[in-house]
Amino acid sequence: MMRAALARGWGRLGWRGLALLLSGISWITYGASLTVQPRYGTVRGIQVLLGWVDMAVWGWAWIGAGLVAAVYAVARPGRDLPGIAAAMAPPLLWAAAYALGGLSGTSATAWGAVMPWGTHATLIAIVAYLTRPRLIVPRVVRHGEH
Repeated sequence: MMRAALARGWGRLGWRGLALLLSGISWITYGASLTVQPRYGTVRGIQVLLGWVDMAVWGWAWIGAGLVAAVYAVARPGRDLPGIAAAMAPPLLWAAAYALGGLSGTSATAWGAVMPWGTHATLIAIVAYLTRPRLIVPRVVRHGEH
């Protein structure tokens, strides 16, 4: 009974859904930590973004993206693109902000956060690509061909 339920759950989720679910949970918890008490290095590293809105707003943006990613974890491949975008956008934004923070001199150690954030987004893209729906295109046979 339990094994059958797990098999049905895995059949619905799969690797693609698991990647979205884990990203979603991660972004929700990370966003919550940003709203409660952001780390000093994070504040310095993304200083370029804090000119637009304060850290609490960015925290809620991470939470929102996490919720979207988690909800779309059970969507069928091809219909889960909002979830994939939500899983990729925050870490890509953070990677860009840290890169700009390092280049502008607001944080001498910001460069160390560019690859970890960028890599997470890249891994989501890889999983999405490898698990994309295969389109079956019928072969068109013209008159006179066999």
